[in-house]
Amino acid sequence: MHIAILETGRTNKKMPAHFINYPDMFGSLFGDYATECGIYFSIVPVIEDVFPDDVQDYDGYLVTGSAFGVYDDAPFIPKLMAFLRVIYKARIPLAGVCFGHQIIAHALGGHAQKWSEGWGLGIRPVQLIAPCPWMADGDAKATSNDNVDLIHIHQDQVTSLPDEAVLVGTSDFCKNAMFAIDNIVFSMQGHPEFTNEYAAALIDLKRDVIDAETINDAHATLKNTHQGEQMGRWIMNFFAQHAKAA
Repeated sequence: MHIAILETGRTNKKMPAHFINYPDMFGSLFGDYATECGIYFSIVPVIEDVFPDDVQDYDGYLVTGSAFGVYDDAPFIPKLMAFLRVIYKARIPLAGVCFGHQIIAHALGGHAQKWSEGWGLGIRPVQLIAPCPWMADGDAKATSNDNVDLIHIHQDQVTSLPDEAVLVGTSDFCKNAMFAIDNIVFSMQGHPEFTNEYAAALIDLKRDVIDAETINDAHATLKNTHQGEQMGRWIMNFFAQHAKAA
């Protein structure tokens, strides 16, 4: 399978130079497991108004995180929302992370907005309430009430889901933390691709807009491990099921 990573944002230029951009983070996350699944990637920088010529050019799509919100006046945002609707209508598998999660929901009839209760930061547990079939490692399948610990850095969140969506996972801070539509859409607010080091550096850049207590609490959570690698395998399983069905 050939998956397009739709690049909607980039690492803040104020971050240390050794940190890579989002598509490369996903490449590192998926690693050898993507190869085992027969999946390879191309980066499509929609943030620069570059889009596929035809929706059928790729076998699946993954939308990255971004500093933008769905409500921002950036030229690529309405064009991306229109393209996401084309992807969905064509029944091509579509995954989203953070901003990707928000804009997929927004484009398909849900709603995303700046959240009145502020920022969700650090490693947070997401409780699975309707696990998907692809949430499995070998014979070990995720079950209802399992928790998945993921890094979160967001001020916006999905406040209502598309009509066809099933709520897959929820958290105390973000009700609509993960959703799916049939076996076509798989979307999450958390960042499986982030490392603890990257998250810590990014959170520190926000000290001028977020209170010290919230920042310090977030840093405390980053002393723990998260399950980003597991989620990365699940995303690959999500795409790979379509290759097996073809």
